[in-house]
Amino acid sequence: MVAIVATVLVATGCHVKQPYEPTPPTEAAKALEVLKSLPSFEDTKTQVQAAMDEITAAASQLIPSITWETPHDGSVETCHRRPYEQTNARGYLLPDEVAENVDVSEQNWAKIQEAAKEAAAKLDATEMQVMKDQPRNHDVGFYGPTGLFIKVGYAGNLVVSGYTGCRLPRDKK
Repeated sequence: MVAIVATVLVATGCHVKQPYEPTPPTEAAKALEVLKSLPSFEDTKTQVQAAMDEITAAASQLIPSITWETPHDGSVETCHRRPYEQTNARGYLLPDEVAENVDVSEQNWAKIQEAAKEAAAKLDATEMQVMKDQPRNHDVGFYGPTGLFIKVGYAGNLVVSGYTGCRLPRDKK
């Protein structure tokens, strides 16, 4: 039976269509111009790290007993999603900064969230999305151009995350 199915597929041709049509050339050209107007991949990576450092410093001032850890490495991606799939753009998910088993009062959470908002605004990440906002259970993200984000969350552990969004490497600008 398997041989018959395989023979039919070979004889008739098994055609898999692309999961989506490529970005039209005019849209792709506009996307490339946007990427060229933004800081490079390398500069954005440094800026996102600085924003994360600003947030962790603010939290550490409020709660001096915090110890920050980075439980994993960051990861690079090639931006294959529309409209950037025809560019040489890359993105980088920075290593999370995690403070385990820390007690964050609601008053301190509000201050940490405000520090995150201010740090993210420096990167034009001003679109705020609240996924969770309950006592001792918070998850907030600040989103900007080409997918850039800064996120803070708390549910016993305090977590700060960042992603560069799609950016052109310095040598491709």
